[in-house]
Amino acid sequence: MAIISPGQTAFLKFEIENGDARRRKVALQDLSRRYRNGDKLNAEGRNSFEKTINGIVLSDSDRKVVRWCLNALARLGTRQGSSKYVVAAMRQYEEEPEIVAAAIAALSHMYHGTLDAVPELAVLDPSIRILAAMQTTNVNKLNISNLTIDIEKADKEVLKLALLVVGLNRDIQNLLHPRHSNGAIVRQLGQHDDPIVRQYSVWSVMENRRLTLADLGIPFDTIGTQPANVQAKLLQLAAERETDPRVRHQIIHEGTFNDFPEARLGLAKGLVHSYYEGLEDLTIRWYDVEENLDVLGLVAEHFARFSDDCGPYFEKALEIIEASPKLTDRILLGAEGKELYGKIKGLDRSNGTGDLFGTPSDLAAMFQKSTEILRKAPLMKVLFLAANPLDEGRLKIDQEASDLKEQLALVRDTKIAVDVEHAWAIRTDQLQREVLNAKPDVLHFSGHGDTGMLIFEDATGNGVEVSGEALAGLIELMPTIKCVVLNACFSDSVSKLVAPYVEAVIGCDVSIGDTAAILFTRAFYRALAHGNSFQRSFDLAKNDLNLNGQGKEAGKYTISCRS
Repeated sequence: MAIISPGQTAFLKFEIENGDARRRKVALQDLSRRYRNGDKLNAEGRNSFEKTINGIVLSDSDRKVVRWCLNALARLGTRQGSSKYVVAAMRQYEEEPEIVAAAIAALSHMYHGTLDAVPELAVLDPSIRILAAMQTTNVNKLNISNLTIDIEKADKEVLKLALLVVGLNRDIQNLLHPRHSNGAIVRQLGQHDDPIVRQYSVWSVMENRRLTLADLGIPFDTIGTQPANVQAKLLQLAAERETDPRVRHQIIHEGTFNDFPEARLGLAKGLVHSYYEGLEDLTIRWYDVEENLDVLGLVAEHFARFSDDCGPYFEKALEIIEASPKLTDRILLGAEGKELYGKIKGLDRSNGTGDLFGTPSDLAAMFQKSTEILRKAPLMKVLFLAANPLDEGRLKIDQEASDLKEQLALVRDTKIAVDVEHAWAIRTDQLQREVLNAKPDVLHFSGHGDTGMLIFEDATGNGVEVSGEALAGLIELMPTIKCVVLNACFSDSVSKLVAPYVEAVIGCDVSIGDTAAILFTRAFYRALAHGNSFQRSFDLAKNDLNLNGQGKEAGKYTISCRS
């Protein structure tokens, strides 16, 4: 077992917290893959990732992100910390078979295969339940006596799950047919009418090293006849495992000219960990004509990863850093432990600063403020309390938080270094501890509210009321808090109780929409980072709402400042 390096951990965390839906999905996929391969986060990192993913799984609107959140929790989630979120996601997406299956796999991991301990699983199709559980649980702990799969009649969702089990090497022999090997059936499913089933069949061969290219049901010379999703997997597989060097080189050559960006991305994924002498003749030319930024990032990482083996790669990576700084983070990921890493670290930096990797990458600029800025600008600590109870309406708090980080990173000539610490799924028994530990200048609450109260979470993840008087009592005892922001509906009544103990308090006099809450938060803290007062920052945030067609919502925010 290997511990995922601090650089890799920081990159994955940044992508999950700050990326768009596609970047979140890719980072969650990478995290899940690393865990499948035996890599782990350290204890602190695991706890941090679990909290972050819990905060996303019920609030993200992208179904693929939700599914990969559940896949990640199936590897690193704990029963106490995550099971209630997984069950809630399964209920919320009960009509989405892939999400339900991912939730089953996560719960089976958390309950060590004791599926009867989760009442919500009892009503599900037995085949779905067992196949999903097999992804994360030793088959000896499961009752598979009634598991039968007729590939001629089985629903495509059952077939996809079965192929997942085979691909993850969690299968049993003759899982798909009593008289035929799993490889033979995988080969047959490569000809299935459904393109997603065909894609999963290729993925099974790619992931399960007990299977060989002889088990592949789609010849490589027919790649161009397949839909883009299947082409992507075939190109990735060929780049990784084709043993005939001439065939492999020809497939890679043709793949670099593929019309589908998705297919070229699959090829790039296959090359991230693959190199042979002469490959540079294709990849360097490919990089120079490629237009898709995601593909470019993976090819740049490939250059860095094999820079010790290929001199032209070493030079190309340095050229990319100079010409395309946005790809520096990708190059650094590949360069860990290589001579290239030290070379980049020693480069002259025009801004005199470095990031957590020791280089001037855009990732670092967005991930954390440089030490130079922190030395020059006074620090303002913000504790961002997020509560999104399972029994309340879902809020886009994760988007509010990630958008805030991105906006702060884009501030030029920072006057105030706004440092945001998040406390996700905040429970009443954690509230005082978090405030004491953080000692914030600004206390921010994002969640549900009602007249005279805010809604936090209890130990089961459900909502629990905290009175305005109780919150005001806590703030009175915390002299570091100068400002309180209550980004919650009907929180103006609470803000009036808090006002005597702080310089400024912001609330909402009625209900507030998700979009307005996100826009207000980013504009308020962005203005603070530019050195504005609480009052001026409030005014600028309301103006930003007006500029973005949210004038009605702007009028709902209130502020009370000491004269």
